[in-house]
Amino acid sequence: MVVVTSPTLVFIPESELIADYVLSFAVLIFVLAEFYIRYRKAGVTLIPAIKYVLKNLRRFIAQILNYGAFHRKNIKNRYAGIMHLMIFYGILILFIATSLIALSHDILKTILGFGILTGDFYLNFEVWANFGGVLLVAGLLLALFRRIRKKVPLDTITQDFIIIAGLLILSLEGFFLGALKIALYRESFDVYRFVEWPLSYIYTPMGVTGNYGIQIYRIFWFAHVLTAFGVAAYLPFSKLSHMFYSAVGIGIHPEKKRGEMSTPFILSEALESGNFDFKVGAKTIMDLSYFQKTDAIACTDCGRCERACPAVSSGTDLDPRVVVQNIQRALWNGDAPMIDGIISENAAWSCTTCQACVEECPVLIDPQSYNLEARRTLVMDNKLSKETSTYLNNLGNTMNPFGNNNSDRDAMLQYGKKMEEGMDTVYWVGCMGAFDPRYNKVARDVIDLLKKGGVNFGLLGSEEKCNGETARRMGEEGRFQELVLQNIETFNKYGIKKIITSCPHCMNTFRNEYPKFGLKAEVVHHSEALADLIRDEKIKVRNSSETVTLHDPCYLGRINGEYDNTRLIVDSTSNLKEMENSKSKSFCCGGGGGNYWYKVEKEESISKIRMKQALDTGASTVAVACPFCTAMLEDATRTMDVESKIRVRDISEIIKENIEE
Repeated sequence: MVVVTSPTLVFIPESELIADYVLSFAVLIFVLAEFYIRYRKAGVTLIPAIKYVLKNLRRFIAQILNYGAFHRKNIKNRYAGIMHLMIFYGILILFIATSLIALSHDILKTILGFGILTGDFYLNFEVWANFGGVLLVAGLLLALFRRIRKKVPLDTITQDFIIIAGLLILSLEGFFLGALKIALYRESFDVYRFVEWPLSYIYTPMGVTGNYGIQIYRIFWFAHVLTAFGVAAYLPFSKLSHMFYSAVGIGIHPEKKRGEMSTPFILSEALESGNFDFKVGAKTIMDLSYFQKTDAIACTDCGRCERACPAVSSGTDLDPRVVVQNIQRALWNGDAPMIDGIISENAAWSCTTCQACVEECPVLIDPQSYNLEARRTLVMDNKLSKETSTYLNNLGNTMNPFGNNNSDRDAMLQYGKKMEEGMDTVYWVGCMGAFDPRYNKVARDVIDLLKKGGVNFGLLGSEEKCNGETARRMGEEGRFQELVLQNIETFNKYGIKKIITSCPHCMNTFRNEYPKFGLKAEVVHHSEALADLIRDEKIKVRNSSETVTLHDPCYLGRINGEYDNTRLIVDSTSNLKEMENSKSKSFCCGGGGGNYWYKVEKEESISKIRMKQALDTGASTVAVACPFCTAMLEDATRTMDVESKIRVRDISEIIKENIEE
């Protein structure tokens, strides 16, 4: 009766196996030491990471599984996703297979006299081991083809080809070594090794049999071991190191609201204590937070952020991939200044905070956070453009960026009631709604529609102040928090429980940032409020059959995940034609992050790029739901001279045009 068991390493002398294991442990210690030294250089120490993991173990495991094991973001790109899954699971399966061999042959057999690679378990083991090898080879060939073909712009360097070649050689060596073992020690059950079995028949015609075959096998095995050691030793210095670094980065990535910036201090506490000894911004990379450093170290240099970034598309000198890679390299070398060391001043101001880079990053890095820390540093050093200084001065003097007398906000009270007792819902008009002539019309339309729908709400008039969203993203944290305290005091005065706003930036700030300072209120965008009125038939609309495309505002869609309400409105009133870049992949209008208020050096306007995408749909109207998107896209229609081809309309205006009285 044939015993179904593994003949693994049957031809290798014990002395060579002992030498192999000694070298294996030496290489392992070298690799771990190199990782440790690199983290230490970056100011990232082990104990805080362990404490964080233990404190957040459930989330740590969930993030590792979602974004590491299951490649939740990678699989959004079909080709790259399949390639990464093949390489990852190929390596994982082969690592498990190698570990089982060591456990069975070198531990259990030595201690107990028997191994676990026997019977059906062994047959399944061989099938899976061959399957893992096939996955790895196929994934590596896809990776090689992707870089040679160059259809996707990748920052390919020599080491990429070295690591792909090393892994490919290692995998093929494994197949040919296994095939030779079958040829020399053939058993009927070896047919389960579905790759190595047919491959084994190439050796007999070549005369690789008997003692000669055994000698060849030992040479092959020695070469295989050397290749494995070479790949392992090269691991910390190659892009393959991201398998370790990104796992750490993904696992300990802190949980925070997508639209929330970091808070370096709490102004109310500082005022109470009189202690203003806190750090704002990052003069050097060592001033970055622990998690920002682990993020940068985790960067795989894949370029997804670069390809999605509107600042890159418009030809500014900002490139999120380069920023993160600059930080990573500087961390290995010790330190570097953020401004003009990692990022230029123009690049720092070029970020629209659209978070396309955050959306695309497969390992949860937040590239925009580095730009925002650089801005905070520029503000602290008073390195501001004339436009930025004017904006912040207006905000400090008149509580709005336009510099208008804040009492001018009372003009809106002729269209809606002032907040009074019994009201707990406020329509937040916002600075653009109050002072920008174009968006003032939109604000009036929203007020009219809310009244038609029977919503009991009030306006704050001159008691409303800018909520400070843009000031914070410009880097002026103190001014932002001053406005927060004043606005929350007003909200508490009226017992406001619900805030309706037409500005996604205001919505995001009230929803995701104000709660940290004490706000307890439901915050909704006017798209949700109006869509609810249509659903409940409190407002009835007709379908005009006009072809309308929809621009998803970054702060409404990608950052806050709201896509359905705007689409319900457009679908109810017209024929929706989606742009190629829509929903989470929507392209920015160019006005976010303060870019509406100042100019940066660029080759082409972001708003023009977006308008071209809208024109490609053939739609006669582009629907928007943000004051900055409205202004930026209308400016694009004027400068491109396409006002006769396409018009820009807020969703509230589209409802008004198609309302059934």
